[in-house]
Amino acid sequence: MIFGLKLVISQNNTNINHYSIKVDTEESTTKQKSKKLSNNNLFNNIEFGLMSGVTQFYGDIKQFDFRPSYARFFDEIKPSYEISIRKKINPLISLKGSFITGKFGGIHTEKIGDNYEVYDPYNNFYEGKGEYFVTNFNELDLQLLLNLSNASSFFSNHNLDNFDFFFKTGLGINTFNSLNRNFSGTYIYSYGYEEGVYLQNDNFIKKSFSESPKEIVYVYGISSSYKLNNKIDLNFDITKRKANTDYWDSHDNNANNDYFNFYAFGISYKILNKELKDWLTPIQELEKNINSTNANIEWLSEDSDHDGVSDAFDKELNTPMGVAVDGSGISLDIDMDNIPDYIDKDPFSSKGAIVDNNGVEFDSDNDGIPDSKDLENNTETGSIVNQYGISVINYNKENNTYFPSVYFESGSFYINNSNLKRLATVAMILNNNPDLRLEVIGNTDRNGDADYNKELAKKRANSVITYLSTNFKIDVNRFKSSSNGEEKPLSIERILNDLPIKNSLSKINRRVDFRIIE
Repeated sequence: MIFGLKLVISQNNTNINHYSIKVDTEESTTKQKSKKLSNNNLFNNIEFGLMSGVTQFYGDIKQFDFRPSYARFFDEIKPSYEISIRKKINPLISLKGSFITGKFGGIHTEKIGDNYEVYDPYNNFYEGKGEYFVTNFNELDLQLLLNLSNASSFFSNHNLDNFDFFFKTGLGINTFNSLNRNFSGTYIYSYGYEEGVYLQNDNFIKKSFSESPKEIVYVYGISSSYKLNNKIDLNFDITKRKANTDYWDSHDNNANNDYFNFYAFGISYKILNKELKDWLTPIQELEKNINSTNANIEWLSEDSDHDGVSDAFDKELNTPMGVAVDGSGISLDIDMDNIPDYIDKDPFSSKGAIVDNNGVEFDSDNDGIPDSKDLENNTETGSIVNQYGISVINYNKENNTYFPSVYFESGSFYINNSNLKRLATVAMILNNNPDLRLEVIGNTDRNGDADYNKELAKKRANSVITYLSTNFKIDVNRFKSSSNGEEKPLSIERILNDLPIKNSLSKINRRVDFRIIE
């Protein structure tokens, strides 16, 4: 018992929630009093019980050793009742106080054999046909209950839902009034009754409670309970009560071995029920901790969007497949314009520049130079400008004239919508300068075979020429297509070749450039 109590105390002290949350609420006076009462350990986990059952006596006056007599069954099986209060100390141990009142009795037919000695203190009172006795008793017990269901978990993982089995032992004090009579009803002997010759009729008078005989009783037995709900249990009980006496049946053979069994059924009701923690053996507690640790590991390693950052640390849980992210799981944004690179049509915007929803900087005068870099932001539409947005009057291939580049997806020569504004700018420049001819130069990144990339770059240049000719009615003879393939990438791709942002930086190499032809 001490070992069990130490285990429970140890378990309760170590099972602490590290993530406790404290909630402050305003409660009424009534609720506060109720809460204070429910938190009082003295009143928690107490249940009242009421049981009804029968007794079966074992002693000198008994017809058969183990079973009651068929002929006079209810002389050996008597009703009794119990009320009790039980306090659950912990999942293993409970204390129970009970009061039992009722009867037990027995019969014995006329003397058979030499092993039965008639107890007849008044000589000739025994009539030879047989005798019987009835004992009225009141008993107060204090019992200690061991929860076998919880204790068995040391050895087995089997669990019966809602059922609990108990072994119990304890002490009690029994006050009784025992009367022994012939089958005819005449008096033989008694304990706890007023005695005299006048008692040989039906007027048998019990002594007062204080004068009635009393015996110390040793209690042990088994019981079970079935949980109907959080308040009510069904209870079954088999208890043996033995006293160091031979007086219970009014038949003193100095054997001192009288006892009776109490078979009972009833219900119990819990008040202020505050459930104790489920009972776990040290092995189960260890298994629970391991399972909890495994669950935490699984939680830490879970990555629902498959971006390489676990959900526990991922600040962007819905990153599209294949998108590069930083250490917190947020999609990369190289130019920090708040548009992720995977949807940014211009991933190299100037720092602090104002961009649209596609990440493209605004160009107020439509000269192909974003406002953040344009030193002449009111250039006439269709003017040729340098890289600073300043109009160039006398242009040639040596001048630093600027034409916006056209960008492509990996492996593609299809012109997407993000390039329409750039191509419109090129078209306006050509329309305003009818003598201007351009070399359209295709480029690729380093992915794929060099010969394939050479051909892909050529297709990109021709795709741009076709688009300008078809949509803006510009003569194709004003263009000359050429291909660099992967031979002239921007140096940034070489520098950052092994970094995760390579795919984003490679985009500037998948382009078509323009150069003025004299």
